[in-house]
Amino acid sequence: MRLRMAGTAGTLPAAALASMVLVIAGCSGSNAGADGAAQVAVEFHKMVSSGDPSAGCGLLAPAVVEKLENGSAGTCGEKLSALNLPPATRATEAKAYGSSAQVLLDEDTVFLTRSGDSWKITAAGCTSRGERPYDCDVEGG
Repeated sequence: MRLRMAGTAGTLPAAALASMVLVIAGCSGSNAGADGAAQVAVEFHKMVSSGDPSAGCGLLAPAVVEKLENGSAGTCGEKLSALNLPPATRATEAKAYGSSAQVLLDEDTVFLTRSGDSWKITAAGCTSRGERPYDCDVEGG
């Protein structure tokens, strides 16, 4: 299907027009909620590093808790504590895209998803590997 745009001599494929609309819409609100995501990421690290990793488990997405607890004895909190996550204390950059967010901390990268009115962590202890996916110590399945 081709669409003729008013005032132009050519036509655009419908898929190209749809892509342009999505890009423009995505840019307009890409950081709505980024501050909230950053607060959750920082709070998670505070809980884990202050000796209360069980409270940190409450900020994880259910799939992440399930993966942490699956396969061997021990609670989510015990397993988080054993991972020795880096002691991140402040967010340096946060980006939110609809129901997903990425927060760069001083010592970590955290990925989150919106769950109702709050953000839940889907991955933490993440290290960039360039063009390849991040390598994360904590993630869902």
